[in-house]
Amino acid sequence: MRTAHTAFVVNLHLYIASCPITSRSSRKIKHFKMRKIDLCLSSEGTEVIFATSSDEKHPPENMIDGNPETFWTTTGMFPQEFIICFHKHVRIEKLVIQSYFVRTLRIEKSTSKEPVDFEQWIERDLVHTEGQLQNEEILARDGHVTYLRFIIVSAFDHFASVHSVSAEGVAVSNLS
Repeated sequence: MRTAHTAFVVNLHLYIASCPITSRSSRKIKHFKMRKIDLCLSSEGTEVIFATSSDEKHPPENMIDGNPETFWTTTGMFPQEFIICFHKHVRIEKLVIQSYFVRTLRIEKSTSKEPVDFEQWIERDLVHTEGQLQNEEILARDGHVTYLRFIIVSAFDHFASVHSVSAEGVAVSNLS
């Protein structure tokens, strides 16, 4: 049985004012904060629910498996896209996409319970890095999402690959 770990940001301020059991020296403010996690890992319950192409040796699930040796590859022709489902409301603070041959990447987001009503969120022209992975870090604004749609608008070659998608942030609430 797999156990899902969900991290919530919780700021808890505790101040014991005039409690007769405590002395003045033990009245302190304590601050607790939950850790940020990679929301895109399949081990966190995230899924790739749609991809425009699939190769049995390099399926879309490889982008979120946490293994740096695996990847998803397009099968030519652009645009190509995939949709990631978090199965919960999340707040993304930073995205990191590791890819190869991606020229223009558009990211759309949805806060719906179903993968609909996407709005354009981010669009980037990536730099071609001969012989090494493109490592695109994006600081996210207004990163509240339940689904992300990644659209590879164009590429530097006939094929492109996405090796990993990472989203640093916190789970906000379950879908209900």
